[in-house]
Amino acid sequence: MRKPIHDLWGCGHGPVRHAAPQTRLVAAAAVFAACMTSTGATLAGSLCAASAGVVWLLACGPPWKVLRMFLVLGLALFLPYFLLLPLLPDAPSANAGSWRDALVVPWTILLRGLCGMLVCAATVTSLTASDLREALLRLPVPGIVSAILLQIVHQTATLFYETRRVAAAMAVRGASSGGIAAWRVLFSLPRVWLPRVIVRAERVGAAMELRGYCDASLEPFRATALGLADLGTLGLAAVLLGAAVAVRVLGVP
Repeated sequence: MRKPIHDLWGCGHGPVRHAAPQTRLVAAAAVFAACMTSTGATLAGSLCAASAGVVWLLACGPPWKVLRMFLVLGLALFLPYFLLLPLLPDAPSANAGSWRDALVVPWTILLRGLCGMLVCAATVTSLTASDLREALLRLPVPGIVSAILLQIVHQTATLFYETRRVAAAMAVRGASSGGIAAWRVLFSLPRVWLPRVIVRAERVGAAMELRGYCDASLEPFRATALGLADLGTLGLAAVLLGAAVAVRVLGVP
């Protein structure tokens, strides 16, 4: 992944950016629930999950490079489930009906996993790190949970660059040339990378304590008023979730 991790936040240009941060987060949770509620056992359920994912992608407007990256990642993670079909205890025979029944489980895993991954990726591109902070503070989320999540987001990019620097140092020392030197560098990686991560975690903890994370609650930076964009975003998410629930409960084929 060549695009820096911190650049993924807020790189989308969809109409959902006009809504308040907390509205975007709540709507994303509703769309994600719609994708998880839909089932791949029926055509209506599959179309409902796919439609919810596509609609949310259009609303968030993530860049094509980011979308393609997560799409390839999702296919690489979930497509191998189809290779397990011949290894099942009740492997399908030559009958087309038995194959169709056996494909339901891996198809549902692929459908829900891929849609959920794309919905989360689109949500990340519609929120900056500051927007995420505002959304968590304005929603009924415990303060300690908000602080931990924000620190995870903040430190992920730092750890990513730390890992790249360690990998570059390993390449200079022969890790990319193969042979005994590469194996020695590989086995010494935990002794180099893990202590650096632990030291950085201790420094972050000391900085948080110095800034009063343990004594005072976090407060929003700016005031956000809900408008028509928020009503439209929440209404769209509610329609998608309601449609997924209705298809699941009514058993629409």
